[in-house]
Amino acid sequence: MQRMIRTAALTAIMVVPLVTSAPADWRALNSAQPTASYTYQGTVRAVNVRAGTLELITGVGMSLRVVRMTMAPTTRLAASGAAPRLAGLKPGDVVGAEGRRTATGLVVDRVEKLAAGTP
Repeated sequence: MQRMIRTAALTAIMVVPLVTSAPADWRALNSAQPTASYTYQGTVRAVNVRAGTLELITGVGMSLRVVRMTMAPTTRLAASGAAPRLAGLKPGDVVGAEGRRTATGLVVDRVEKLAAGTP
């Protein structure tokens, strides 16, 4: 009888820390982390309204690159004055864009048409 009590106590001492330190649900912990947000400012290179894509030329000095973004149905477009449409953007416009990376690429959440002299 004494041996069974010792065995049960030893088992409890070894198992309780493992059970109490383990998270309840790993998926809940992983999904709680926010996705990284990316902010770009650049010149519109191309707009494809049918495909819902926008290409920006961005960079500093001689280090230029083209960033291709896909518009989501929830993407907000903003400009001074009236709310623009994707078709209203044209090559040469200066825009700021906020987006996030997905498995399919960069998806834009917000696009704002800036005045040419805006820093």
